Amino acid sequence: MPGARFILQGAKRIFDAKALYAQLVITDDCNLSCDYCNEYIPGAPPVPLATLQQRVDQLEALGVLVYDLLGGEPLLHPDLVALIRYIKARGQQRNIVVLITNGFLLTPKKVAALNDAGLDMMQVSVDSIVPTTSSHKALKTVLPKLHMLAREARFRVKVQSVLTEQTYLQYNEFRRLLTPLPFDFSFSLLHTPGGHIAIEGEHYARLLAEHDLFVGMRLYRQHAEEMLRGDDSRDWKCLGGSKFLYVNAVGEVQFCSQNREFHKPLGEMTLADLRANHRHKACEPGCALGCVRLVSHALAEPLKTLPTSLTLISRRRPPAQPAADLPTSVTPVKAPSC
Repeated sequence: MPGARFILQGAKRIFDAKALYAQLVITDDCNLSCDYCNEYIPGAPPVPLATLQQRVDQLEALGVLVYDLLGGEPLLHPDLVALIRYIKARGQQRNIVVLITNGFLLTPKKVAALNDAGLDMMQVSVDSIVPTTSSHKALKTVLPKLHMLAREARFRVKVQSVLTEQTYLQYNEFRRLLTPLPFDFSFSLLHTPGGHIAIEGEHYARLLAEHDLFVGMRLYRQHAEEMLRGDDSRDWKCLGGSKFLYVNAVGEVQFCSQNREFHKPLGEMTLADLRANHRHKACEPGCALGCVRLVSHALAEPLKTLPTSLTLISRRRPPAQPAADLPTSVTPVKAPSC
């Protein structure tokens, strides 16, 4: 992970009008069809590499230092590795590149290529131990891939789970099975198509409090627990469209994946647009989008959040446990009652 150079460059974003973080959709195609997801189009073509490189150039000009590559399923893109190499070279290695994937298509050869390209982090979306009616992303299929990542990956790995009524029931056992793996863990809160929280209950808030979670979630964890208890009154300012940019597959900038109130071609974006979007938005109460919240909360109170931000940037991947200590398969479990 980039260190001092990134920190010095990133600190400027507190004071200037430039963007810091971008989510770049490289294909809308996906190999899965999870019920809660509205961010894919089966069979959609990948965005051409040359087009993506041009978009990276435009994002660099707007100040972006952190890139999430996502879809759909980004591992379906034939030029993914070349794109990562381009981003790292374009930013002179002072930037951070994150790949968000369901992990189904990972192979040792692909991991080796991602290592060589300079990938900084991979977020693997795994929701439960066995498939549920809403999600196919389960350990029953992905666990061998996680074992392989523990052995082969030189980048950090985070396991992200969408918190739903079904996944909640499996989560304690889910974490127990993965305890030896040298990964971070975090939650996405189930949301409506507009991005607002779609679950509620003390049992969800308790789960957030009971488990050690990805350090970045500290920035908005209290808000998340309050929303899960039905309270979305705490004030915050969404920096979508200003410090945080979501670029869809056709090259338009949106506030986030769920809000198209603002949509403008990336090539037409200016610093004036970023300044204009640095404001409160009507969709803020009940927003469950952790990616936008992480950036917004970190930059809203930079002195208060500095220790967390520094840990987030500089933390190294811990060594893997010996393979003999890792569970190699899972069997269906009976979920406990609420």
